[in-house]
Amino acid sequence: MDEEIIKPIDVMNNDELLSILTIKKENFNNEFRSKVANELENRGVKLDEILNVVKYKLNNEEILEVDVASAYEKISLLKEPLDVLYFINYMAEYLALQKNSDGFIIHHYAPKVGFSSFFLEDETMLKSSLNEFLIFGNWLPEGIDIIEHWETFAESTSSAYILRLAKMLDNTDVVYSINSNRLTRFSSFSSPYSIVLPIENMDEAAEVLTKIDELGKNLHEKLEAAEKKEDIDLQLELLTELESVTPEDSLLFYNKAQLLDEKGDYQNAADALIESFNLDFSNESVDDIEDIENYLIEILEKVEVKGNILHCLATISAFKGDIEKTFKYYTELVTLDENDKIAHLNLGHLFYSETEDDEKVKFHFGKFIELEPESDERAAIEAILENIA
Repeated sequence: MDEEIIKPIDVMNNDELLSILTIKKENFNNEFRSKVANELENRGVKLDEILNVVKYKLNNEEILEVDVASAYEKISLLKEPLDVLYFINYMAEYLALQKNSDGFIIHHYAPKVGFSSFFLEDETMLKSSLNEFLIFGNWLPEGIDIIEHWETFAESTSSAYILRLAKMLDNTDVVYSINSNRLTRFSSFSSPYSIVLPIENMDEAAEVLTKIDELGKNLHEKLEAAEKKEDIDLQLELLTELESVTPEDSLLFYNKAQLLDEKGDYQNAADALIESFNLDFSNESVDDIEDIENYLIEILEKVEVKGNILHCLATISAFKGDIEKTFKYYTELVTLDENDKIAHLNLGHLFYSETEDDEKVKFHFGKFIELEPESDERAAIEAILENIA
């Protein structure tokens, strides 16, 4: 058997020594492995204790620890296709698990190698693979095909739309993975949510898009009939379903806002109107900005949750060039919630560009960095802070 002695034991770090006793053990003879074990013992590193501690997290929650025997129970935390469950071993590798109706998508990441993905239908096989991964064994199941090439099938700002597509894909034999800020496997997408497929499945999956278009037409026909009957509750029900079929249609949300206002449901009416505005604003096609602004101001005192409305009013004011009102709304937001990171970010920019109050610039930018330390904005903000230091 080939031996793989790269450098003396005493200059190897703990991870290198541990890998010799685990994932690379077949490359070394018993005598050498015994010496490595003695070295780790002299350093106070106990292999059994290390192998029994498992780190895991669900979605964007904090990382927790359990023992290996309890780790398998965590698979039950996967409730919907958007969920991602991470298991992290001592070597800082992780397995990210997603579940659909047919089985599990597993994404593996190793710091020096990168990503790979595969699909497992059998939960027993998954648990066996997970066990080997956690104890640094040969965790990749035999006969499993690594998915080499993924392609974006659909993307959207709407999680409801993505989940509807996923449910429809569940009725096919197509393997898919849902991408969002919960999963770090894919990063080449422009919307908050996307579905990616093995490239060879794209043509088969296209039938799902045809079906969802047909569903949209059918729902619009039902909506027209409900409008003629002046059945507000049925219209609202159909509009809500249409949101998960054609989520980029701002008119749906505008109509929903009007109906909710008629019912006196001002909170949800405001949310629907803001969604309609955001869609049009992103497409640079807002025609009735004054009406939207006046309506939101009118109902601001009628609702309990004001943050969404204030953010929209601040955006409208900035769009119109009304700096005084923009300051006003963002200041109200941080008074309402001192941890509103977007309000702090925008106040930092406003104080920097519109005033000479460097202390306020430092305060709001500093608060934003505290709340969002990994933000892409950080480098630009630090350049501003260095400039005014």
